[in-house]
Amino acid sequence: MGNRTIAWLIMRRFAIIILDLDDVHPEEDDKNQLAKIIEESLQWWHGYFGQGDRLELDKWRVYHIEWGDELTVARVLNALGKFREYIKGEL
Repeated sequence: MGNRTIAWLIMRRFAIIILDLDDVHPEEDDKNQLAKIIEESLQWWHGYFGQGDRLELDKWRVYHIEWGDELTVARVLNALGKFREYIKGEL
């Protein structure tokens, strides 16, 4: 019998954050500004924590920002297995 090689797929990891915009109505081009603000904030916090930054915030990058309605959020939470908690108001 020959040797079998098992290839493991190493998937990238992401943080998924859902922000409630309430009555704010951002424009499409505001996404770049928000990404910049988030990344600058992460860098600041990394500097603040220094050696104690166990999250390594200096390595975090904004991958994608999208504006969405409540139905979009429900679909995302459903894909994450959190739809039931969302419907019950537990999130």
